[in-house]
Amino acid sequence: MMALAAAFVVALALAFALTPFGVRIAWRTGYLDRPEARKLHTSATALLGGPVVFVCALAGWGAARLLAPATYEREAITLLWGASLALGLGLWDDRFGMRPGIKLLGQSAVIATLLTSGAVPDFGVPSEVAGPVLIVLLVGLMNATNFLDNMNGMLGGIAGIALLAFGVHSATRGAFGTAAAQIALAGACAGFLPWNFPRARIFLGDAGSLFLGYSLGASAVLACHGPSTGWGRLGAGLVLGYPAFDIIFVVINRLRDGRKVYTGGRDHSNHRLASVMQCPKRTVLLLWLTGAALSASGLVVLFLDRPLPALLLSVLWISLFLWAGTKLSKVPELPSGRAAA
Repeated sequence: MMALAAAFVVALALAFALTPFGVRIAWRTGYLDRPEARKLHTSATALLGGPVVFVCALAGWGAARLLAPATYEREAITLLWGASLALGLGLWDDRFGMRPGIKLLGQSAVIATLLTSGAVPDFGVPSEVAGPVLIVLLVGLMNATNFLDNMNGMLGGIAGIALLAFGVHSATRGAFGTAAAQIALAGACAGFLPWNFPRARIFLGDAGSLFLGYSLGASAVLACHGPSTGWGRLGAGLVLGYPAFDIIFVVINRLRDGRKVYTGGRDHSNHRLASVMQCPKRTVLLLWLTGAALSASGLVVLFLDRPLPALLLSVLWISLFLWAGTKLSKVPELPSGRAAA
């Protein structure tokens, strides 16, 4: 337990201390996000938050290993190795841009490293079926997190909360190396947030959103190991409920309006909620609270592994999202020039 606490604290402290250096490096190397009509920020902003979070998380995981050498396992290496590949893909996209088709191929290749690692649990269906389904779902999640990185503090907070929940579950099933990696990632997100919220001096960039998306997806798959092999597996999906809701919300509304799905815009659920609340900062705080409630619900389902709580909580959240989606789809897009959180 001390090793896991060290993973969180070391990653948090390093991220808080080193993020300003990431800002300087971004300005010197041209890793900048410049304002556009569809974006909320009004001045060029550094884009190297993703590498800072990843490196600090690695340091936190290393600290846990020093305190408890047994916190090393194939699952953790699979998680971190895939995250590093996703980070590299995002860094290229941040600097040079990437066509949607090429980006999807790169994301699929990253997911393939997870599927071929031997760390994926048996889902009771042939691998010829499970493999393609997981690729589609996890690539979808990577794009969901990429889409969700659209407001100060949004993705860093949501991802950090979910990764902390997955870390708690990994620890309870005895996968301490995986737990240390997940908790270190959560700590690095927490240390990064003061520089990204409420005013952003640096963004995660595609590098950060893609590697966090992979980390969340891989964590959900790995959570299906251990005692939660039946109804409990629904809990992993609940933890990731908000990113899943937002991408479904965006896709449905863009298809309804005859727009391209992959074109950015201010039509996400959090943008529309910010229009209603008249305060992006309160919107982000509310969605962090929602992410925490979803994570708590997911952990309950994972730990109990019983049909009644799994079905009740799943129906409850699906009903809430259907209600919210219906209401928010009627809200106009966030007006141009509105400041970020």
